[in-house]
Amino acid sequence: MTDIWFSSDLHLGHKFVAEMRGFDDPNDHDEEILGNFENLIRPGDVLWLLGDLSSGAQRAEERALALIAERLGGVVKHLIPGNHDSCHPMYRHAYKRQPRFLEIFDSVQAFQRMKWDGEDVYLSHFPRPGQDHPGMESRFDDLRLRVPLLAHGHLHSQFPMTRPGQVDVGVDAWGLKPAPLELVQRKMWESLAEKI
Repeated sequence: MTDIWFSSDLHLGHKFVAEMRGFDDPNDHDEEILGNFENLIRPGDVLWLLGDLSSGAQRAEERALALIAERLGGVVKHLIPGNHDSCHPMYRHAYKRQPRFLEIFDSVQAFQRMKWDGEDVYLSHFPRPGQDHPGMESRFDDLRLRVPLLAHGHLHSQFPMTRPGQVDVGVDAWGLKPAPLELVQRKMWESLAEKI
C-alpha cells in the first residue's frame, strides 16, 4: 500500500534555522531530518514537500536537491515551492530553474487542490494572508490563497493547527519528521472544531 506524506521547511544546510532548532552543526540538522524521512517513507510512497528546501542560495539549493535525490530515491516527490526556492513563480527567473527541480521532483507547482472526505483542501507553502512568523509583518500576501481548508508551511509553527481549517505541515510542528496523510487530515478536522 502506498502511503502519502507531507512536509515543509526542511531548510537543509541553513545554519540559522539549524541553530534555531537546537543544532550547532547544520550537517547534524540535515542528517536528523533526512534520517527521519528515510526511516518513515518507503520507495513508492508519495511525498508532498511544501517548500523551503534550503536557505535559497544557489549552492545551498543545489546541495539540498542532491541530498533529496540521493536519500529519497524511489519516493514519488512533489514540490510546492516556497519563498526560499528559486523555482517559485514569485521570482522572475523561476522558469529557468524549474527544469533543474524537475530532475528531482515529479511535479513542481505553486499550489495543489486535493479532495479529502469530499472537501477541497489546498496545499501551499504559505498560510492564508495576514499570517507570518510571530512578531513579523505578513509578507507575500499577494501570493497566498484565501481558501477554507489549507495545508501549508512557512510559519515554523510548534503545533500543527495554526487557524481553523489550516494545518502547518512543516517539520517544526512534527518533531522534524514528515507527517502522514491520516494525521494531517485529523488535525485539519480538529482545527475546525477548536478555537485556535
